[in-house]
Amino acid sequence: MLGTAFWSHTIWFILLGITTMIELIIIFLNVKKRPAVLALYLSISGMTFFFEMIILSLLKAYTYYPMLVPDSQPDDSIAGNLFSQFSVSASALLLAVLRLKYYWYIVFALIYGLIEELFLALGVYKQNWYHTWMTVLLLPFFFWVARQAYRLCFTRLKGVLLYVFIFLGLLTLHQNTIVWVLRLTDIQRFSENIFPDKQHSLIFLSSLYMLVLGVIIMFAYFSNICWYWKSALIVFLYIGHWLGQHFDLIIYKEGWFLISTTISIGAMYLFTYILDKLYERR
Repeated sequence: MLGTAFWSHTIWFILLGITTMIELIIIFLNVKKRPAVLALYLSISGMTFFFEMIILSLLKAYTYYPMLVPDSQPDDSIAGNLFSQFSVSASALLLAVLRLKYYWYIVFALIYGLIEELFLALGVYKQNWYHTWMTVLLLPFFFWVARQAYRLCFTRLKGVLLYVFIFLGLLTLHQNTIVWVLRLTDIQRFSENIFPDKQHSLIFLSSLYMLVLGVIIMFAYFSNICWYWKSALIVFLYIGHWLGQHFDLIIYKEGWFLISTTISIGAMYLFTYILDKLYERR
């Protein structure tokens, strides 16, 4: 049986998720190079994730209450953010794919403004210093950026620019399916004692972890160095994880160090491979 919290809080985020799925269906029905568009969607979601993590977790602009992780308010807010992140990214890509006129950017921004006001009224979302008008002003610019990303994807996406797009896609995939899941299961989590504010510590270490792991794995994947040098880089990553554990920067569940570290490193390499192959199909 679904509890009261589901019908009062969770259901609204699920409905937002359903609209996201509808937008994605429309997108993929209107494009031919679907693998590349999927990769681009993950990259655009990475842009959204990066921005929202700054204002949500670092600057504490607002808070979501989907009641999906009720025992941990920060994680519950992140869960709510995922619905927002994927929804806004789908809308941005939809506008680009359909090549809608610029006034539609304002229309969609106003719709999201109305959704924010509805969520505020329902008590499933709370603004701290943030205001709805900021969303309405910022979204048209984000939609324009997504349109440029869509254009670049099918014109001159190569070299450093391609690596940036892949890294953004890795943000979406690795942070949401590996880092956050390992944290929720208490298998691998980051120290919350680096700074006085626990969330600031978490964001700093998580961001540093993503940057170092992502860059090294991408270098190992895309470079032409010999296999034994690539193997040495992987060994270096295991040593880095061990040092993180030794200095209490990364806390592992007892007996899970090797398994968790292997999952994290292996997944990053796999996601890099997937994104590379998806973008190749453009």
